[in-house]
Amino acid sequence: MGSAGGQVRPTPPSSYDVPTSGVHVTTSAQLRSALGSPQPTDIVLADGVYDGPAPFLNPNGHRLYAATLGGAVLRAGLSLGGNAGPSGGAVHGIVFDVRDPGKTVEGAEIAVWGTATNADVLDVTLRGNRVIRTGLVVRQPEGFRGARLVARGFTDYGVVVDANDPKLDELAQPFRLADVDVAGVARPVPRSSNGTAEACLWVGNPGEVRRVRVRRCAWAGLWTGTAATNALFDRVDVDQTPTGVYVEHFTRGSTFQHLLVGRKVRIGVVTEWAAPEWSGRPASVDNIIQESRFESSLAGVFLDDGTTRTTVRRSTFVNQRWAAIGDYRGIENAYYGNDYGGIAPGAHDVTHEHPNSFGK
Repeated sequence: MGSAGGQVRPTPPSSYDVPTSGVHVTTSAQLRSALGSPQPTDIVLADGVYDGPAPFLNPNGHRLYAATLGGAVLRAGLSLGGNAGPSGGAVHGIVFDVRDPGKTVEGAEIAVWGTATNADVLDVTLRGNRVIRTGLVVRQPEGFRGARLVARGFTDYGVVVDANDPKLDELAQPFRLADVDVAGVARPVPRSSNGTAEACLWVGNPGEVRRVRVRRCAWAGLWTGTAATNALFDRVDVDQTPTGVYVEHFTRGSTFQHLLVGRKVRIGVVTEWAAPEWSGRPASVDNIIQESRFESSLAGVFLDDGTTRTTVRRSTFVNQRWAAIGDYRGIENAYYGNDYGGIAPGAHDVTHEHPNSFGK
């Protein structure tokens, strides 16, 4: 069947080569001073805690390294990028453990934006302590690379890659995100965001996302939209969230494969309906969902009103009480080569009803 099996285990933050040259710092004051230099360089942080009344600013493309993996802990956030300055910039092996929202970059522990094209965030751990909104926000996705990331305890999002520009559906160098482990994303009153937040991973641009594990996401495990065009989502393991993958406006020409959706998910994949506020335009067009395993309790995949030319193929469905696939008023959608043998007695292989007709 080619469906996903077992669990996805992202590679955790791992050791890396630490530069022997560059600037070595041991205090917060030294770090802020080094970041103020206009010439991009390697900055190596000795083990210890780095703090201050405001986030650290890196508009000059400096490359930050913890001297030992996880040994340098920032109690204030980091702004990577600016309105002017060189491209690049990197963060390696640092732990962000912020408890005061006033020390973040507009709610984020790391913000990549503006001039910071081709930035790297690697082998980083992000702790939100249930009071910080977001771990990593990438508003400059051009050439961005993130890998071996762990995010825990945020109120709105774990990791975001989204320039928030619906027209930015092409990048000269699409972003790459791999080995991401996010858990515990919820407002103090879970689901009070009404779908505008509380997603473990949020993606809105062209790029590749590989090997992701998300748990305990109050609204959705993976959200896609804005300008997620020709994107690839490969090996996403999601459980303990109402919706596994929420495909919203606008996700086009993208592939979702080797998804592994657990039993503590209500609906594995939902594609948003063609709502009047979007002038009736569909959220999901020409997308492919393939070679995946769905154990979600109500439905495996639900293609809502207006979903267009979206294909579900070569996937396995187990445990669904309502239907493996719901296709409600879709347009030229397709589903074939799937295994429906494990769904609950009386459930539909494919139905054209709305799940509201089934109730809870």
